[in-house]
Amino acid sequence: MADTKAKVQGIVIDDGTQRVPIRNQFGDEIGVFFVRPTDIGILDRYDRMVGSFDEITRPLQDVGIAADGTPTDEDDDKAVEALREAEKRLYEAVDKLFAGNMSEAFFGRMNPFSPVGGRFYCELAIEAVGEYITKEFGRETAAMNKRVASYTGKYEKGKKK
Repeated sequence: MADTKAKVQGIVIDDGTQRVPIRNQFGDEIGVFFVRPTDIGILDRYDRMVGSFDEITRPLQDVGIAADGTPTDEDDDKAVEALREAEKRLYEAVDKLFAGNMSEAFFGRMNPFSPVGGRFYCELAIEAVGEYITKEFGRETAAMNKRVASYTGKYEKGKKK
């Protein structure tokens, strides 16, 4: 007799998620993150995160940061705690942006507050994410508009089809 139990395979839906490698300036992969750049909500979440960056980094305002992202005075417990608090705030903001644990993808190999070119490494990462999201959202919107136009073009004023 045949097995009458149904095997549930699940439903697979393309939600626009992209697997995006994070590379350094030499092309070496330093992490991977997953993003849905066409999620309309990500634009708002990104803007909120960027807008709250001063609040995220507020604990660091009186802390000297060494090249490795540690406080210059490692014996100063307040400085160490301030750095940990800022890291916690940043990780929460990044994870909220992507609706998942993505802070590890960006900052697992390098402290987010390491100075790079006179700026925090995390600032460079956040800007790169913003550029990527903007580009991908624009590309997807253009493709969608082209598709919609193929259906509605015949109804445009003055056109007969």
